[in-house]
Amino acid sequence: MAPDELLARVAATLRRDIGPAVADPYPRTQAFMASVVLEKLARQLHLADEHVDAERRDRAALATDLAELVQPGDPAEVRAAVGALPGDTGRGAECRLVEALYASRDALGAARFELLLGRVRRASRARLDRQLAHAS
Repeated sequence: MAPDELLARVAATLRRDIGPAVADPYPRTQAFMASVVLEKLARQLHLADEHVDAERRDRAALATDLAELVQPGDPAEVRAAVGALPGDTGRGAECRLVEALYASRDALGAARFELLLGRVRRASRARLDRQLAHAS
């Protein structure tokens, strides 16, 4: 049995069988709350592979988009950070890119800074939305 299925079954047992059988209000509430936590963990585990694939696609799209947006006149630090995105499997390169954007904010000018940072923000928001999907 997959871990997400096991957690979902334990959660259902707590909610359906154990919680209602407990007479004392405090332990009964604890059983119901444990079932909620386990349901959320089960959902998160169920979505984990999907999230990894989506993040990989989003990272590739971000790298492609920024490579098209960056210009030869942009600060070298920003161009280098954009160039490092495709080879990165974590979020380190993305963090360094944000740092480079803020460090080069004046040199980029407000419009270019917002354009580049806005694209990074959209990728971050998509990741956050996926990570919170199990919370609903």
